[in-house]
Amino acid sequence: MARRRAAALGALALLAAGCGSSARTSAPRAWTGPPGVVRIGLAHLLWPLDPARARGRDEIELARTLFATPLRTDPRTGALRPGLCSTWSSSDGGRSWRFRCRHAQAIARRLRRERVIPAAAIATTSPSTLAVSLRRPSPDLPYALTEVAAAPPGIPGPFRLLSASPDRVVAGRTGLRLVFRRLEPHAAQRLFRKGLLDEAPVPLGDLQADLRDRELASTVRVERLLAVDLVEAVRGGALTRLPALRRVYDNTADRADYQALVPEFEAPPALSLAEPPPTAAKIARATVVAPHAAKKEIAAQPRVAVRFAEPSDPDLAYGASLLIGAWRDLGLGPYLAPGRPDARFERVLAPYPRLDVLRAAVHGRPAIPIAWAVDARLVSPRLRGWREDELGAVDYSRVRPLGRTRSR
Repeated sequence: MARRRAAALGALALLAAGCGSSARTSAPRAWTGPPGVVRIGLAHLLWPLDPARARGRDEIELARTLFATPLRTDPRTGALRPGLCSTWSSSDGGRSWRFRCRHAQAIARRLRRERVIPAAAIATTSPSTLAVSLRRPSPDLPYALTEVAAAPPGIPGPFRLLSASPDRVVAGRTGLRLVFRRLEPHAAQRLFRKGLLDEAPVPLGDLQADLRDRELASTVRVERLLAVDLVEAVRGGALTRLPALRRVYDNTADRADYQALVPEFEAPPALSLAEPPPTAAKIARATVVAPHAAKKEIAAQPRVAVRFAEPSDPDLAYGASLLIGAWRDLGLGPYLAPGRPDARFERVLAPYPRLDVLRAAVHGRPAIPIAWAVDARLVSPRLRGWREDELGAVDYSRVRPLGRTRSR
């Protein structure tokens, strides 16, 4: 495994140096685009256009653009802001809540249908009043109304829908039009270099190289997300039935290779979500020293084949292959295969900007955290006001596209 790690880090170094790349000569000399239009490449496009179906950063971003949530959060501070609901108050120690809202009945139907607030009685006491009654006090309940799943699908959001297909969605508001396209990240990057896109995902493995590219460095935006990549043990599967074996998988997870090749050192390994962020020394011990000590426990474990479900996201599928390859090198028995899985590798994104809600989403699940997640975008200098929050959302109503910027 040491040789494999050295090879992986060597490959990353070559990427960072931009070896063998001809991209520098093909970069545009000026950033241009049609006035009042923002052209956005996404690896995943929400389809059908139902906010409750949104999963992952790209789909949630599109849903927030097209649909209005009852409440919103400030992208800088995470504080609550009005949405469809303008005011809110609580009583009975936080068990009863009242919201003054536009489309209160549509919101109530959505909250009940999608079970956004579990174990709650939801009603409308007037056409503009939403009432929520809880069994237990919840001072943070209004944050649940910022989740994209709480958005009524028939109520327009910040932008109105102009046209839609599985590969292209166009939305607009006065003076601004957004064109979302579903594109494989490398194809999106090529279009960005030609000046045909204003925003594109950074392909897996290209982040450090792009940060060092003379033409692209100023366009790279990296945001650490309130999200974690983890292995979840499926109920009834081998890692759930055998907690000692799960601990061995946890202690021998190759977080060092994963950090180098997936977030490319832009996010630290995730050792635990139940404690404060670890120090650099603790990270080093967990990613390098601890796995060597844990190898001694492998011989004492039963020889069990652990079936992993293959992630649908190519980046996560690559990350899963790194972890599985390292575990197999140590003599454990994980493998990717169809059928009923013992474990899944997934990214858990907080529904709203609070670390405690991410911890709550993972709490009680037999899971092995691997690394914190980042989102990397190429963003044209012609986009003024572009900002991504820690949920991966961009408020495009604040973006102002220039027709042309000065030549580079």
